[in-house]
Amino acid sequence: MSMTTNIDCFECSNPHYRADTKYIKKDGKGKKKEFKIYPKGLNITWGKDHRYWMFSDKECKDSFAELKQVSWLEVTGSTSEKVEIGKWFKVSFNVTLRPNAFGWHESNIYIMAKIGKKGRFSFKKLNLHNKRPDERFNIPHNELKIEVAKSAEDPILYFGMYEVWSNRWKGGLRIHHALVEECEAPK
Repeated sequence: MSMTTNIDCFECSNPHYRADTKYIKKDGKGKKKEFKIYPKGLNITWGKDHRYWMFSDKECKDSFAELKQVSWLEVTGSTSEKVEIGKWFKVSFNVTLRPNAFGWHESNIYIMAKIGKKGRFSFKKLNLHNKRPDERFNIPHNELKIEVAKSAEDPILYFGMYEVWSNRWKGGLRIHHALVEECEAPK
């Protein structure tokens, strides 16, 4: 007779999808670092509950996570390894709004990033109400850049997409990937 541990029970009953690092692809184009994080490489609140999210069966390049409906949108990730101190990185999500998308007129999305778990967030606030259905685009439209400070104790870049404040239902958003790219300092 086998016994299930409390940890196993928690994982079975946890409705949130936890990132699998094999879906984080690192590239070093020339000398610039880039992390492409596919949907299964992200933490998605309510992501294991099929009433709220659907994952495509495709692997990496053509994969997506589609938001059916939530009032609490929280999708987070990290670079999974240290980023270089003194460098700048930009963060974005590549997304599509489906023809049946709803709730975005009233809801602002925040794309946030920080260096280290104890770091301070930088963010961009945006609204998706004027986007055409099935057109892929990156958010934020105006870049979110963050510096890896010399004082960073934990130089891992953490980021997320949030809309948790309006308490409104929204749906029809497809996330294709998140992208963290080394970039030039803002001017």
